[in-house]
Amino acid sequence: MLKSTFRKGFNLKCFNWNQTRQYSNYTKMTIFDTNVKTTQKNNTVTNVDDPKHYDYLMNEVADRLADRILDIKDIKCGNVLDFGSRNGALFKYIQEKGAKIDKYYMVESSKELLYRDDLENNNNNNNSNKIKPTKILVNSLEDKIEGIEDQSLDLIISNLSLHWINDLPGVFGGLKRLLKPNGVFLASLFGEDTLMELKDSLYLAEIEREGGFSPHVSPFTKISDIGNILSKNRYSLPTVDTEKITVNYDNMFVLMKDLQNMGENNAILKRRNYTSKDTFLAASAIYKHLYGNEENDSIPATFQIIYLIGWAPHESQQKPLQRGSAKKHFSEISGTSSFGYKFNNDSSIPSILTNENNSVAFSQQQEEGGIQEQQQEQPNDDSINEPFPKTDDFIIKRLDYHGNFHFEKPQQQQQQQQEKDKENDQNNNNNQNQNEINKNKDDK
Repeated sequence: MLKSTFRKGFNLKCFNWNQTRQYSNYTKMTIFDTNVKTTQKNNTVTNVDDPKHYDYLMNEVADRLADRILDIKDIKCGNVLDFGSRNGALFKYIQEKGAKIDKYYMVESSKELLYRDDLENNNNNNNSNKIKPTKILVNSLEDKIEGIEDQSLDLIISNLSLHWINDLPGVFGGLKRLLKPNGVFLASLFGEDTLMELKDSLYLAEIEREGGFSPHVSPFTKISDIGNILSKNRYSLPTVDTEKITVNYDNMFVLMKDLQNMGENNAILKRRNYTSKDTFLAASAIYKHLYGNEENDSIPATFQIIYLIGWAPHESQQKPLQRGSAKKHFSEISGTSSFGYKFNNDSSIPSILTNENNSVAFSQQQEEGGIQEQQQEQPNDDSINEPFPKTDDFIIKRLDYHGNFHFEKPQQQQQQQQEKDKENDQNNNNNQNQNEINKNKDDK
């Protein structure tokens, strides 16, 4: 999604966060119809008998995301923003796990979904819900959030909502300005491998039945693109990881119905409005043939979840040392290479050092059924002076154990060539003598 959303080499500095953002070397493209997506979310409440029955995936990921939030050491949950909050499932899980929250904002573009559980929460008014969230309704999640000042939030969270954003770089930059220094942005969204089985089946069926194909599954972001956006927006210590959740369904039509009742059906701007029944039946048969589970006659659906975390810059955070501030070169460290390895005398296989002062090394050789500790000094590398092979296309440079390049000197090269010529002459003389001896034996 992101490769087609913005051009290569853009500058993500956002000067005005409003509906007409301005970027240097950056052009926003509209892939998703945000009005259609808002309507689809509203339909999950108005057109579904039991909407909570279809919250299973959102609740599962919200529970895992809440664990990640509270795993952060000394996390401050004072002022929290839930971006794309839906019905507020993440708020419930954070409270259940004991987070201390002062103020909680819920931002959502779907009014029906945002206020869906209000009646139940009022009826179940208990002492555990001490904080009443502030709900903010917006026309689009890409619009500016009114009522929240810059640098006023300790934590921004988002659960499975960012994959419907057209302007991810702009939204990430806007959310960063709302964070206090050392504030945390933590979110989950669907990755590129999500619903790959459904996408492949519809693709093959449409080509076979209609001679062409159109996008039926939303384009999802790559994990590498998420890391790049965090870095371009100057988030500190960005971290991205992923996991896959597989859910089994009776058939493809049950899967598509659940996606619709979740509000996760297709909202691409140039989507196809009509697909024949014959194509869907063919896609269902292909799905079951390629990916079906034989043991229980079901089909799997893969959901790739990408988790991301970034911090607003602060002076207390870890920073790399300035370039050139090292007091000792890696090659000056006795017995180690640039990568922290120690080599044995009779083997080029390194053994990993176990402490900071490089005093103990475990050898990879087993003696008498156990691993014996060795403390041996590194031998001199006599192979440094060996000639390196040359061809017309490339030159292989020799490296010593410290990772330093070694080039041949002209005098050394001439000397080695002379020794090689002498060796060749001696071998030729020996061959001639041997031939004469064999000839004399034949004459006799």
